[in-house]
Amino acid sequence: MAALCAAHAAHATTFTVTSVADTAGTCPSPDSCTLRQAITDANAAGGVNTIGFAIAGSGLHTITLGGPLPTSTHDLTIDGYTQPGSVMNTLTPDQGGLDTVLAIEIVGTGNSTGLVIQANTALTVRGLALNHFSDAIIGNGGNPDSSFITVQGCFIGTRADGTAFAGVGNTGSAIRTGFSASQIGGTLPWQRNLLSGNGGAGLLSGGPTTVQGNLIGTDRSGTLAIPNGTATNWGGVIIAAHADVHLGGSDPAARNVISGNHGWGIGLWPAAIAGHPIGDFELKGNFIGTDWSGTRPLPNGFADPAAAKYGGGIQVTPGPVDLGTYPIGGFGVGEANLIVGNDGAGIASSGYPNVYFSNLGNVIHHNRGEHRVNVDLGGFGPTPNDADDADSGANNLQNYPQILAVSRAGDQLTITYRVDSAVGNAAYPLRIDFHENRRGGSGAWLGADTCGAGDAQQPRQVVLDVPAGVRAVPFVATVTDANGYSSEFSPAYDVIYEDDFD
Repeated sequence: MAALCAAHAAHATTFTVTSVADTAGTCPSPDSCTLRQAITDANAAGGVNTIGFAIAGSGLHTITLGGPLPTSTHDLTIDGYTQPGSVMNTLTPDQGGLDTVLAIEIVGTGNSTGLVIQANTALTVRGLALNHFSDAIIGNGGNPDSSFITVQGCFIGTRADGTAFAGVGNTGSAIRTGFSASQIGGTLPWQRNLLSGNGGAGLLSGGPTTVQGNLIGTDRSGTLAIPNGTATNWGGVIIAAHADVHLGGSDPAARNVISGNHGWGIGLWPAAIAGHPIGDFELKGNFIGTDWSGTRPLPNGFADPAAAKYGGGIQVTPGPVDLGTYPIGGFGVGEANLIVGNDGAGIASSGYPNVYFSNLGNVIHHNRGEHRVNVDLGGFGPTPNDADDADSGANNLQNYPQILAVSRAGDQLTITYRVDSAVGNAAYPLRIDFHENRRGGSGAWLGADTCGAGDAQQPRQVVLDVPAGVRAVPFVATVTDANGYSSEFSPAYDVIYEDDFD
C-alpha cells in the first residue's frame, strides 16, 4: 500500500504560471510556466496535477491567448485563487451579490475554445475570469458520464471586475458539458460563480449536473442585467439531458439567481438520449426573473411584447422519447421557486404536446408579454377548460378547478370547488392547491385538498386557515394529477373579507 501511495504522489505535480505570455512548448521548470506550457506539461506528466499562479506584480493579470489551449488529458485543477491578491467571495445568496476579487483573467481570440477536457478525466477550475471564447469551458462529448467538471468561484463572460460586459463575452456558452457530469457553484460562499454576458447559454448541460449558488445573467451585484443568450436567445441555463440534475435546493445557500437573460431563464430541452430519463431531478429554491433580493424585477425574456412569447422564466419542451415529469418546486421549507417579473410566461410549454411538469408550491406572478400567462400549457395565453377534460397537449391540458362558492368565518376559509376531469382523462387522486393572489398569479400557498376518483367531477368543500393578520385574500387554484401533470391557474377569485364578500 505504501508503494502505491508513493507512486500516486509522484504523479501529483503543481505547475506554477509566472508569466502572462502565451508561449508554447514546455515549462523551463514546474515553478516557471506560461499557462499553455503548464497544461502541456500536466498532460505529459499524467496523474492528478494542479496549475497555480504566482505572477509578479499587484492587481489584475490578463493572459491573452493566440489560439486554443491544449485539451486537458488527465485530471487537472486550475486554481486562480493561488495568485496573490485574489480574494474569495464571502457573501451568501441571502446577503447579496459577490465580493470576489479575481486576479487572473484569461482572454480568448473570440472564435477559439477555452478549457477543454478529454473523456475519462476531471477538470476543476477555480478563481478565474474567462471571456472572448466560443465556449469557455467544454466537457467531454463522448462516453456518457465519463468525465467530471467542477467550476467554482469564477466569472465567465464578464471582465474580472464582474461589472463590465466583455464586448463579445463568450460567443457560445460559458460552460458546455456535453455528457460530462458537472458541479457548477456550491453552497459555500467562495464556490459561487458569475455566468453572464455569453452569446449562448450561461450553462448548456447534457449530463448529471448540480448548479447551486450562482448568479446567471446579472452583474456581480445581482441587481443589473448582463444577459446570456445575446446571440442565440438560449438564455441562462439549458438542460438537455436530465438524469440527476439539481438546480438550486431547499437550503438558501443553494439558491441560484437566474435573471436578466435573453430568451428563457431555464430551458428544459431534452435531447435524443435513450436511457436518460428525468430521474433524480430537482429545480428548487431559485429566483428566476428578480434581483438577488427577490424584491425587484430583473426579467428574463424580451422587452418587446411581441417577442415575449419566445422567452420568460422556464420553458419545457418535449423530447423524442418520454422522459417523465419534471417536478418544479416543492412544498417543503425553501423548495418553492420565485418566478416573478419575466418578460414572458413564468412556466411555459409554448404549445408543445407531450410535455409534462409539476408546478409545486412556486410563487409565480407579474410575468408578462403578449397573450402570456403565469403558467401556460397551450399555445399563447390562457387555455379554457373543456368538458370532461378530454383534450390533449402539454400536461394533457389538465383542467383547472372551478371555484363555485367561498365563505369566511374568522380565520377559516371554506371553498367549494369542482374539477371537470373524467376518471378516464386524468390520473386520480387529484391534488388541488390554493394560493393567495393579491399580486396576480400565485403568492403564498394557503393549503391543499385531495379529490379521489369517487368524487370525480363532483363539488367538494375544503376548509383552509387564513394567514394571521390577513383581512382580504384573493386566491387562485391549480390541479396536479397523480402523474404529476399540473393545470394552469384558475381565474382569480374575488377578494374575501372578514365575514363574506364585500
